[in-house]
Amino acid sequence: FATRSRRFMDAYYKGLNGKQAAWAAKKYRGHQVLPVTIMEDLDRAKVTS
Repeated sequence: FATRSRRFMDAYYKGLNGKQAAWAAKKYRGHQVLPVTIMEDLDRAKVTS
């Protein structure tokens, strides 16, 4: 639970909205924080608000 919450907090800190944060949390479920390239990954996956 704590790791998933940490990923969502990191996503919101990096400027992602709820839909983008959920996508990122699912894609990077093995990581504690999201990578620096998250915005590029969102663009490539065509995940929008």
